[in-house]
Amino acid sequence: MKAVVLTGPGELEMTERAIPSCGDHEVLVQVKACNLCKTDLKCLTMGQRDLVYPRVLGHEISGVIAEVGAAVTGYQKGQRVHVHPGIACGGCAYCEEGDDNLCDHMRIMGFNYDGGFQEYLIVPEEGVRGQIINIIENDTLSFEEISFIEPLSCCVNVQEKLKLAPSDTLLIIGAGRMGILNLRVAKALGVQKVFLVETNPERAARALKLGFDAVFESYEAVCQALPALTDGKGVDAAIPCCAAPEAMNLALRALKKRGRFGHFSGIIPDGATQPEINTLHYKEQIMAGAYGCGIAHSRRAKALLESGSLVVKDLITERIPLEELAHGLERVRQLETLSTIVVFD
Repeated sequence: MKAVVLTGPGELEMTERAIPSCGDHEVLVQVKACNLCKTDLKCLTMGQRDLVYPRVLGHEISGVIAEVGAAVTGYQKGQRVHVHPGIACGGCAYCEEGDDNLCDHMRIMGFNYDGGFQEYLIVPEEGVRGQIINIIENDTLSFEEISFIEPLSCCVNVQEKLKLAPSDTLLIIGAGRMGILNLRVAKALGVQKVFLVETNPERAARALKLGFDAVFESYEAVCQALPALTDGKGVDAAIPCCAAPEAMNLALRALKKRGRFGHFSGIIPDGATQPEINTLHYKEQIMAGAYGCGIAHSRRAKALLESGSLVVKDLITERIPLEELAHGLERVRQLETLSTIVVFD
């Protein structure tokens, strides 16, 4: 089988490997689609704390069960599946409280185990036991659509932390893939007013067609417009979907008193912008961190997608073969597509 292996920082290598043998407690999945993520790009260029070389990246995985271990129950060959990437220990305090994305002993497909940029992958025993394989019930969904479940799950996580209600006003900063997916999740959950700030004119124009209730192309424009849109109070919740420090400050300024800030994207310091943390103090705002996603988030995202209350088909902008993975990651770096997906025949 074909696999692209990260052998070291910046070094991707196309290889031929034997199809993995499936142990008694394992499941073999034939990968059909694997969505590209900025985290894959980070692993390629900067590494990651859990990454050990050599490694097959890719954690937004959909496919078909090719083989089921003799001791495995609940799964059948031929089932269409999404593979949740996080394998939690199941025994730490966080796992016992249902917060498995914060597991003290988390292991991740594409970081600690080989991921989806290969034709077949093994779901290890601990992953099978942790039920990271989500069986897809809606046969009309393409494998490309199914591969969106993981990033959608991250959006479900942050929005649950913010306790969004239909009457809330939500501000999203950044109209990349995660900004658009946060919009789709919010609308699926009934949020009626979702505003966007996007300073790139092409992305702003595209976002207008994707369902935002108002789009602003500058920080100044949104600050001027929000009082009229929110009865002078500010928005109820804000989610920066980019790593610019100024995006965090804009969100804090735009939030009303006791508004909720979703710390969804990590901040990359620019050496000049200082976070306006005192705004939290003076306006009694609430900051909620959201890191990755847990099994429950995956199941909720899957349900939204399968029910048709959330659509992602129109967000698929580029399909590439495995051989073009390096090209696809460069496209991600250049922000040239909304989504790029490796697909397998």
